[in-house]
Amino acid sequence: MKIRIGVFILLILVSQRVSLFAQKAASDTLQNIVVSASRKAQTALQIPYSTQVWTDSSIRQKGARTSPELLMNMPGIFLQKTNQGGGSLFVRGLTGNQTLLMLDGIRFNNSTFRYGPNQYLNTIDPFTLERVESVMGSGAVQYGSDALTGVVHLYSQKPQFSSKPLLQVGLQKRWASSDMENAYQGKIMYGQKNWSLLVSGSSKKFGDLIRGNQLGAQSPSGYQEGSSMFKFRHQASKTFEWEVGYQQMLQNNVPVYHKIVLENFAINEMEKQKYERIYWKGTARTQHAWAQKITGIVAFQSSVENRRAQKNGSPTLRVESDQVNTRSFSLDVESQWTKHWSSTSGFEIYHDWVGSSRADINQSTQKTTALRGLYPDQSTYEQSSLFTLHHIRMNQYQLELGMRWHQVKATLPDTTLGLSIVQNQALVYTAGISRFIGPNSSLYLSSSSGFRSPNLDDLGSLGIVDFRYEKPAYQLKPEYSLNLEVGYKLENYRFRQQLSVFRTGLSNLITRVKTSNLIQGYPVYEKRNVEESYLAGGEWSGLYKINTKSALQGQISYVFGQNLTQNEPMRRIPPLHGSIQYLIQTGRFTSQVEHVFALSQERLSAGDKSDNRMNPLGTAGWGILNLQTTYARKHWQLSLQLQNLGDVDYRMHGSGINGVGRSVWAQFLVLM
Repeated sequence: MKIRIGVFILLILVSQRVSLFAQKAASDTLQNIVVSASRKAQTALQIPYSTQVWTDSSIRQKGARTSPELLMNMPGIFLQKTNQGGGSLFVRGLTGNQTLLMLDGIRFNNSTFRYGPNQYLNTIDPFTLERVESVMGSGAVQYGSDALTGVVHLYSQKPQFSSKPLLQVGLQKRWASSDMENAYQGKIMYGQKNWSLLVSGSSKKFGDLIRGNQLGAQSPSGYQEGSSMFKFRHQASKTFEWEVGYQQMLQNNVPVYHKIVLENFAINEMEKQKYERIYWKGTARTQHAWAQKITGIVAFQSSVENRRAQKNGSPTLRVESDQVNTRSFSLDVESQWTKHWSSTSGFEIYHDWVGSSRADINQSTQKTTALRGLYPDQSTYEQSSLFTLHHIRMNQYQLELGMRWHQVKATLPDTTLGLSIVQNQALVYTAGISRFIGPNSSLYLSSSSGFRSPNLDDLGSLGIVDFRYEKPAYQLKPEYSLNLEVGYKLENYRFRQQLSVFRTGLSNLITRVKTSNLIQGYPVYEKRNVEESYLAGGEWSGLYKINTKSALQGQISYVFGQNLTQNEPMRRIPPLHGSIQYLIQTGRFTSQVEHVFALSQERLSAGDKSDNRMNPLGTAGWGILNLQTTYARKHWQLSLQLQNLGDVDYRMHGSGINGVGRSVWAQFLVLM
């Protein structure tokens, strides 16, 4: 315990996950960091809840292999990996369809996002990102369903205008020892005064992940992927700008490692995993106070997941396919009612169509037996919302007040149970106040309610999922959260920090209830709104600037989860975890020494103990040491990472695969 307290005190005296050398610029202070968490650009000091912003320089500095790994050290976020091709974010203790992901102002969550860990975030290429924002304890009013404990908003790169014709060509190569990664990316951007264009593409091959302590490859865990992106922006007039974009990611033969190792499967993989979207966004500015800025987005997204599974010694190969097509429209209106009162209001419509199929193929006789898919085929899921969010400045105080009304209609034409139509609605609020203590700090207090409408994975899933067999549940109602939070933000020449303490009550929770039945050797579970729980904890992040060339930075997060209904710990609650870095700049070299750690987690629920990805006695604590150095010239840079120098064999709590052992990772970037 003394060691844990000592680590906590040490971290409070140092560091934060932001770019060190950007401290020199006046634009990179808490007073000027622009955050879009409230659907309106504001400074970090103004916002009455915990937020973090990683800019393009921070993303490049991380040099992450995947988007989930990019975010693993963001305060309040913990990463679980069922397999190398996955990665699910835990935001203050919740994950899967209880955490909302946004991409360029568009909901990334769809109606088949699973409860618990999933792999969908890994279908966003980190090479394409230029900014990431996290919002803790709020987000349902701003962005809608699934934001029970927060929102992670990802922003992809966009082409830039130029007063003179500008052509940029970028090439990037990434490589890892033991053939763990071999990746290429190319990018071309052309800009003029009124229009600009960006085209990029990447090809990646990931080999089996090598674990620590010289225990060798975790096989099979490797896979391949490719992605591409196209964007075009046009400044049509002084008051109107529009852009159109296309983005896609394709992954092939992604093994589900723990299924093969622990459940006697010869094959268990996502044979094809594809994410695709196309959108149009228009922004108009007017002289009217009630509509100073109007933003509309029309988008189409498609998610395809093809799975294959075959047990050892069995002639039966099961093939499954799920496709979700999402059409959406949103409209935001920013208003400036008075000098000190502004608002953002609007509405959103999302419509999902789901195609789902399943078949068993006897490879001895080549006979194919068609079965019901994981979801009722041809199901639809419609969401519509109205929201308004207001910001009021009163001397040294700023208020944020908002509400959202949301309704859902799910249509499930089940071939076994017949046609079912499920409808529900929710009304949530947010209220917060920031008190400015001089020009460099603020104290805030906030209260926000959140909700998650049951989606098609809750309502209509049927079949084997992870270690259980699920049955449909058409009677479900929304889940709710109520977050209370107090926090403090400070920035001066040498020291920057954010501190937050929270308690989140969770009610009407949808939980899987184990029945006494068995199907195909798996226990049968049914979903019901029967549980109440709470989460409590805090996050701290900070930066201490030693001098103009070096700094310490870091973060620490803790959450305690208790299931009040079952009188036991909540499932998959992360342990206390954090990181600390020492950064130094010498000439053209920028170097970093990083220690990433997690304490042991022995508070397990009954569900945790029955999950074959976890040790029923708990997950051991761990700490790893990483080194990184970057040499930069005008048109190119070379980065070298030495990961897990102690060759520690470790596992993130709840994961199905161990972390990477001692290894070398390199990245070479050319920009002309």
